[in-house]
Amino acid sequence: MDRKFIIFAALLSCGVYAKEPRFVDEGSNVTVVVGRDATLTCRVEDLNDYKVAWLRVDTQTILTIGPHVITKNHRVGVARSAQAWALTLRDVRPADGGEYMCQVNTEPMITRTHLLQVVVPPDIVDSGSSGEVMVREGENVSIHCAASGVPPPTIMWRREDAGVMRIGDQNVSKWSGVWLNLTAVERAMSGALLCIASNGVPPSVSKRIPLRVLCKPSAVVSQKMIGGYLGQTVLLKCQIEAYPTPNVYWTHININRIQNGSKYQTLIKSNSYKHTAVLKIDDVSRDDIGAYQCVAENVLGTARDDITLYTLATTTTSTTVVTTTRPATVVTEPASTQPYTEVDTSSEEYVKDVSNDYVVVLSQHQMQNLELSPSL
Repeated sequence: MDRKFIIFAALLSCGVYAKEPRFVDEGSNVTVVVGRDATLTCRVEDLNDYKVAWLRVDTQTILTIGPHVITKNHRVGVARSAQAWALTLRDVRPADGGEYMCQVNTEPMITRTHLLQVVVPPDIVDSGSSGEVMVREGENVSIHCAASGVPPPTIMWRREDAGVMRIGDQNVSKWSGVWLNLTAVERAMSGALLCIASNGVPPSVSKRIPLRVLCKPSAVVSQKMIGGYLGQTVLLKCQIEAYPTPNVYWTHININRIQNGSKYQTLIKSNSYKHTAVLKIDDVSRDDIGAYQCVAENVLGTARDDITLYTLATTTTSTTVVTTTRPATVVTEPASTQPYTEVDTSSEEYVKDVSNDYVVVLSQHQMQNLELSPSL
């Protein structure tokens, strides 16, 4: 056999002409949520006696060589499985994002670059966002919401009660942007606004921003006249809108300002700018009949409305006659000498009699169909 052929065959058997290492796949892009673990994998064929190393590109820091971790970062690990060399980063932080290089120490050296993207859920930046907002009714106001996250979050606004917001010349239920510019704010806008930040990385987060609309009082008594029997309890109600919360009191034609006591109790229930004022009158007497006034005051103004209380009397075996004195006097006579005529409570004459004399006579049938003030 030719001597040269024998030498060539020997060189092949010694691996001098063995295949060079090569990468099986291209570089990868890996996205991981902050706080979780990330793995970058490098696959190499025909590695033979060469070594695989992992480096951080931007700092040129060597992380691993072969199965050994070189860096002092305890969160870095490396593992080999068949042709794969896996670099693991535990408890990933935002600063871990960037390019990582897998290289084989051939001559010349071969490399593959992998990109690690660390995403961060959104978070509201309280120091850069509006707190409780106060604005006078009819004025404009701008409210700001700042958020952090990777990628940068988008901001969406809405009312907590899902109502509409006036922005410019349009009414909307939602609005996008870090600024919410409300136009000609009305008292009905009082409540909470929600600033919602999202960037595709769950969970989305929100901030509740209270909106207080300063408005002067309004007072409305829906039932202008109310009747009650002598000795019973009557409730007079008044619906009020105002912010700041108003000082509410009641007056009577014979009393400048009603005070709480065994006879009268004043109550108020508030929900934002809406308030329900109640005057409770115990043991109703003829001295209690007449006009009452509900008065609401705050720093922006005063409002009031009237309600009239009248008493009710019933017929049994005798007839009751209403006189025209003030307060009215009830006189009874035998039924045989003074026939009874029922009162039509829907007639104009009935209303006139009540407003003038504050006493009305009812039959048993009318008593059953009459709606009275609720008692406690």
